[in-house]
Amino acid sequence: MNLNLSDSETLQEVQKLRAEMHRLEILRWKQDEVFTWQWWLLAALTVIPLILWWLAVDKKRAYEIAFYGSMIDLMALLLDNFGTNLLWWSYPIKLLPILPPLITADSVLVPIFLMMVYQYFSVTWKSHWIANLIAAAFLAFIAEPIFIWIGYYKLSGWMLVYSFLFYNASTTLAKLIIRGFARSAATPPEAR
Repeated sequence: MNLNLSDSETLQEVQKLRAEMHRLEILRWKQDEVFTWQWWLLAALTVIPLILWWLAVDKKRAYEIAFYGSMIDLMALLLDNFGTNLLWWSYPIKLLPILPPLITADSVLVPIFLMMVYQYFSVTWKSHWIANLIAAAFLAFIAEPIFIWIGYYKLSGWMLVYSFLFYNASTTLAKLIIRGFARSAATPPEAR
């Protein structure tokens, strides 16, 4: 029995395959992706929304809104890692081959869009749910099909209705966490 798992033959084989996959991803990115119109659009969709968000965000609530967006980002990145590893989808075009697959959507577009919804519709749970149902429908049934059409996203075992459910679940969970932190901050330490 080999107790030193870091030296196992299986791990060494996995690492060799990862190195080869990384080499092929870099080669493919250099030959087929970088500087295409889709790549330039992806670059613009990564930078411009960040600037627009900074101009539009309620500066008095910026930390709260950014925390909400960070939770959405984290959940999206986790789901994305899970889904790409299970081959539920793939990303034919990447901004940079060393970044998470579609960082533009996971860390910029979706969180910013949902942060703006949160900024304007988070006063009551009812307004939050209604606004996020509409936002989730837009993201899942309009934005994602556009990304599929452009070639950024290719589904293999995932259905857009699952994305709709994910967006609703992640926004609800993020708001619950924020409300929990707000209650905790409002309660004196000795009362906890």
